[in-house]
Amino acid sequence: MTDDPAVYDHYRLTDGDGSGPTFRVVGFDDADEQVTLLRVTDAGGNRRATGELRHVGRERLAREFEAVGDPGPRFETPDYLGGLAVLAGAAVAVHPAGDPLAGALLVVAGGYVLWRRH
Repeated sequence: MTDDPAVYDHYRLTDGDGSGPTFRVVGFDDADEQVTLLRVTDAGGNRRATGELRHVGRERLAREFEAVGDPGPRFETPDYLGGLAVLAGAAVAVHPAGDPLAGALLVVAGGYVLWRRH
């Protein structure tokens, strides 16, 4: 990453210990030397859809934030597989040539995976 922030760059509020929330650059105000940041994680690094915007000066960004990578997806592979099992089970259960029992089992299995992970 360069010294100049660009849209989609990610920064973490350091607060001295380096464990603050992560923000994505979403805009600039060149007239005021301001950068618009959108908070995308909580302090623990978990993705959150907060809608929280901050407008900070470029000097403050350089002083109080550190450049970091994209925090990664909110959902992991088992979450996607559980959701896919629920959808596939529903499709099998309602299809005229499908098996309602097999479909119900897939729905229950996928739902269980999602329930256990969250």
